[in-house]
Amino acid sequence: MTARDQERRGKEEPKRSRAKLPVREILVGAARSFRADPWRIIAVSVAVSLVTVLIELVANDVLDDTNVPLVIITTATSWVLSVFGAVFLSGFLCRIVGQIEHGEQRPSLWQVVRSLPWSRLVRADLLVFVLVVLGVIALVIPGLILFCLFSLVGPVIEIENRPVRAALRRSAHLVRPHFWWVALIAAVPLLVPVRIDVGGDEGGSHGVGHIVEEIVLHGFVGALIEAAVGLVLVELCLRLIARDKARQP
Repeated sequence: MTARDQERRGKEEPKRSRAKLPVREILVGAARSFRADPWRIIAVSVAVSLVTVLIELVANDVLDDTNVPLVIITTATSWVLSVFGAVFLSGFLCRIVGQIEHGEQRPSLWQVVRSLPWSRLVRADLLVFVLVVLGVIALVIPGLILFCLFSLVGPVIEIENRPVRAALRRSAHLVRPHFWWVALIAAVPLLVPVRIDVGGDEGGSHGVGHIVEEIVLHGFVGALIEAAVGLVLVELCLRLIARDKARQP
């Protein structure tokens, strides 16, 4: 390759890295993955969400607020289960999409549990959480940016089997050329249950109506939204990885 070809390639590379994202194809692929195994996807996502919601309800509405040690233990348990649930759901969705994209055999739930790289996924999840919280403290916007840049860390670990730090760098590398599309896909849908909750919780009630609302809104609606976003992110990650490898010399 001549020096002129290298120079021309260097000029064309940024343009190709910012090529239009096939959003419609990604959404169609996510829908196809959902149709392949809808009931297991719904069951797993709702089960993961309900466990967290029920423990939070116990901590907030049932336990005595003056019993500080018990409240701390319950809150910590809810948070730990939420982390492990999110990791399991992400891994499960990756396997479902892999089954469709590569014709793999449908994994059982136990196979998913046994084969997930739990340590790396949990450490990555915790690290992203800390970074996003620090970014939110620093005037909110940096936190949202970090959330979007690292939104593909889980799928990257699953798909490319990368260690945590390399997965963080890889996610940011893949997302950066398509940041606004990824923000629209990854962040905006997850805000829907929060906005509905804020709009509907005017009286601050903690009675039966509040409990039912929490279970329906966050246990079911939130779970379905998270499952849909998770499928889209896995499809997005697969396509961005394929596009990035196609640009390699």
